[in-house]
Amino acid sequence: MCLRFLPFNANSPNNAVVNGKPKRLLLPPDRNLGFTLVELLVVIAIIGILVGLLLPAVQSAREAARRLQCGNNLKQIGLALHNYESAHRRFPPGFISRVTGTWSGGGNDPIPEAGPGWSLFAMLLPYIEQGNLHQTIQFHLPIAAPENRFARSTRVKEFQCPSDTWNEPVSVWPATLGIIDLAPSSYIGCLGGGDPANAPAYSAMYEQQPFNGMFHRNVAIRHAEITDGTSNTIALGERASMFAPNGWAGVVPTAQTVFSPRMAHSRGQLVGQTVRPAITMATVHVRSGGPNAPTGSPGGFWSPHTGGALFLLMDGSTHTISTNVDMNTYRLMASRNDGQTVTLP
Repeated sequence: MCLRFLPFNANSPNNAVVNGKPKRLLLPPDRNLGFTLVELLVVIAIIGILVGLLLPAVQSAREAARRLQCGNNLKQIGLALHNYESAHRRFPPGFISRVTGTWSGGGNDPIPEAGPGWSLFAMLLPYIEQGNLHQTIQFHLPIAAPENRFARSTRVKEFQCPSDTWNEPVSVWPATLGIIDLAPSSYIGCLGGGDPANAPAYSAMYEQQPFNGMFHRNVAIRHAEITDGTSNTIALGERASMFAPNGWAGVVPTAQTVFSPRMAHSRGQLVGQTVRPAITMATVHVRSGGPNAPTGSPGGFWSPHTGGALFLLMDGSTHTISTNVDMNTYRLMASRNDGQTVTLP
């Protein structure tokens, strides 16, 4: 216990004089001078509870801001698409590559090709204020050519969702290709939609022709060919590199799209255990599952946002499509010319 002394006051009845000297009286300690340990612990506990209540709200606000920026990226790309179309009277092809063989007919089988492989994103660079980067690309040479190293490894903020946590250069699979420096992308084109049950009729397999979406190899779609209407047709959507690492540059012949190490581990797989053909480096299909479906492959749409993925429609608008979307509606939205118009919920 701590005692305190009161100063001497000759006029105070509480003080006395002993042998001509003032005597200071000892009084009980003043409990208002500080906090007890219990009181301090209570205050700390209250602060902890308040922080715990506020943290989810702060995180939610940050994610809302990132989601808004992601939507703005897609709108920028949509504006670039229409400016490209105004200049060329066609939308850009999904990518450019010389075919050197025939497709085997298997749903996940590639087609022999020689590149160069540059994607629609590379062709849109001048329309998102990246004209200087566009001028560094030697489009007649493959993406993997040493002359194109600077271009393929340059990050473009409009092509990256801020919620996509993949922040390192992308290494192309398989590693034997020796390309380890692609700048990552969070967005991917849409080649079409179809029901696997329709096989052998059109079911939107990657290399199946004629495709019914917006972006495929060497084909530049005209505005008049979007017969379902631009507000009913998906242009592109999210496929985060944290799900399936990918570069904006385009398609590298004989490469494959794989799950990221984190995603492969979450599914009990090794990286490279599930693969999709090289075309999925530029454009993917809609077939048997909604965006972010737990059984989705690297060759589909996937978003880091909760509740579904953000998509750009051909009218320049952006929409969130839920993981639980009606699959028939989703497939029809992925097609530009199926003769059926649908409205997203």
